[in-house]
Amino acid sequence: MEPSLNLQTLDHVTDIFKALSDGNRIRIMHLLIQQECSVGHIAHTLELSQSNVSHQLRILKQSHLVKAKRNGQSMIYSIDDTHVTTLLIQAIHHAEHKQTLKGGR
Repeated sequence: MEPSLNLQTLDHVTDIFKALSDGNRIRIMHLLIQQECSVGHIAHTLELSQSNVSHQLRILKQSHLVKAKRNGQSMIYSIDDTHVTTLLIQAIHHAEHKQTLKGGR
């Protein structure tokens, strides 16, 4: 049997899933899995306002799901680490698998 989670870990996991509970944040994360992007590129690609993208990135950054580096005047965002990529890809595969099962009935 697995030991119980400590409260700090439980709080962090809860924050991660809260951050991923928004469709636009998932779309941003999915784009960032494919390539590093500036706010402007994300906004253009996903057809969102720059202020909305900045707000969503702030939430994702606070949850340690994305990181940023400065490139001249721009901030370039990327996925924080491979654990984040794995988590998102597994969630997407799970959702697609459930859709396939429902469609096959």
